[in-house]
Amino acid sequence: MNKLTVDYINTLIKETPGKIISESEKRYNDIVSTTAERICSDEGRTLVMVAGPSSSGKTTTSLLLKKAIEKKGRRAKMISLDDFYRSHGAIYTFEDGTVDYETVKALDVDYIGECLHRLMNEGRCKLPRFSFKTKKREYYVETVAEQDDIIIVEGLHALNPVITDQLEDEQMVKIYVSVSTRIFDGDEVLMSKRDIRLVRRMIRDYHHRDSSPENTFYLWNGVRMGEDRYLFPFEDRADIKIDSIHPYEVCAFKDVAIKVLDRTDKKSVYYPAAQALKEKISKFISIGEASVPEGSLLNEFIG
Repeated sequence: MNKLTVDYINTLIKETPGKIISESEKRYNDIVSTTAERICSDEGRTLVMVAGPSSSGKTTTSLLLKKAIEKKGRRAKMISLDDFYRSHGAIYTFEDGTVDYETVKALDVDYIGECLHRLMNEGRCKLPRFSFKTKKREYYVETVAEQDDIIIVEGLHALNPVITDQLEDEQMVKIYVSVSTRIFDGDEVLMSKRDIRLVRRMIRDYHHRDSSPENTFYLWNGVRMGEDRYLFPFEDRADIKIDSIHPYEVCAFKDVAIKVLDRTDKKSVYYPAAQALKEKISKFISIGEASVPEGSLLNEFIG
């Protein structure tokens, strides 16, 4: 994608708002379709490992890939690595006792390898189901894969060699999904890749978790640390990289993002960061969340 600027985005929003929305959606759907074609070119059972940082859109991308694959006449199954979290008593914690959900050690890595190996070679395995409410593995589901099925495995650690090296003999396609485009104001970066994902995360926390902006900022610090340690070092192991940026998205998120940021207590340690992010977002023309079409990846964050 060419250099993206706030002036360019605002000009399109003023003159042809429908065009920037439709072109953004078409670009992403075309990427998903092309990726599905690449996956379907391999015969037999195929593992598709989909990784990406928080709020990259990897979950929706995986679901869209599943639909695109099925349109091409293949069956696809979805597996979330979140279901392989260890029960709370065996999970890793920080020094203050809070749970470290970002570390790969929080997952039952051995069982991931065993389960996926059985699914690929024997055509069946028992997939766990983890509850974040009870913080434990609650039950198992017998899962069957036919000879030509495509198995999509989605999660932060899907490219981590601790997991993939156990599966090195399997037929595998590795995909990395993230926001890979910055938004500039002149020659200066206005919205970094992480800024865009943080806005997405805030919107999602607001709509789905009734979370305060302070809590989002607090969690974001741990998220960033986990990405730096456990994700970014393995980004280049991907066979396919997908940029999930939608150039109009900050315009769609602007009103609710500012509403959320304005809830930050002035005495909060995160108040300066909230004000700085608000100042950046304020440069965009608002088009509202209602502008996001049905089926868009952005609905992962607004519901």
